[in-house]
Amino acid sequence: MVFGLRTDMSVSKTRTYKAADERRAQILDCALHAFAEHGYHGASIADVCARAGIGRATLYQYFRDKRDVLVCLAERIAVRVLDAYQHRTPWSLPPGYRPTEAQVVAFMQKRLAEVLEVVFEDAATARLLLTAGRGADGVVDDLLGRIDRAILGTIEAELRVAMEAEAIRPLDAHFVARFFLGGFEKIVLSYLEEGRPIDVHAIAREAALLEVCGIYPRGDAPPEPRH
Repeated sequence: MVFGLRTDMSVSKTRTYKAADERRAQILDCALHAFAEHGYHGASIADVCARAGIGRATLYQYFRDKRDVLVCLAERIAVRVLDAYQHRTPWSLPPGYRPTEAQVVAFMQKRLAEVLEVVFEDAATARLLLTAGRGADGVVDDLLGRIDRAILGTIEAELRVAMEAEAIRPLDAHFVARFFLGGFEKIVLSYLEEGRPIDVHAIAREAALLEVCGIYPRGDAPPEPRH
């Protein structure tokens, strides 16, 4: 009986944990709809609670205030983007192998599309963060900063691998990584802000073509301009 009781208690705890996790996700989904309808600054905690069918006390079990809800929405999309990036196909080249320009473009296009699909799949959250975050103590800046710090080092390392294999021209990996990431972020933000039609693979291909155009070996480099 004692063993059976412990088993029941363990099952009960597991179910409670899952219910709490689902409740938190439900509140975030309802907050997203409330913010979309009323605007982040126009929506209230009461609006979020009404959509979720809960009282304020229940919401405050999971979130400190309205800004904390927004931060958690930002966290949710940041985790998805970073997870997609970290699980992409790594750039590894066997010694002596030099891929063609078309192969490099195709490879980079695939990787960019994987990240774009995550961002635009949750475009409502991303668009909310872009508009609301500007007046919420740098929520968007914090989000982009986290993604930048996690991704920049990896891009630099992969550029160095490609240089060692002579798959790309000699370059400043740190500068190029920042240039690539900054341009990519601008593309994503402009599409979200302007509400333009989204073709993930077309965007990824254009970005890949631009990037590869600047790093693929093309014979002798042009002479530096004289000052």
